[in-house]
Amino acid sequence: MTFRDHNMVTFTDDDGNEFQLECNERYYVPCEITWLLKSLGYKKIEIFGAKLGAFSRDDGLSIEDYEMLVVAER
Repeated sequence: MTFRDHNMVTFTDDDGNEFQLECNERYYVPCEITWLLKSLGYKKIEIFGAKLGAFSRDDGLSIEDYEMLVVAER
């Protein structure tokens, strides 16, 4: 499994022009983020849950979260 999502997004701007984007997104799990940040020299790494744009250090990460808040310190 690569955690990659290939998709096409079509949207229309305010002037009525239609655009199409070819997307290739990579998703990361907490252990990968932690490993990457540690390899860059970060010492303190915290990962919190986020409820669709509502980022807060008060929410623990759960399998129901679509987004996460990552706070790292060197």
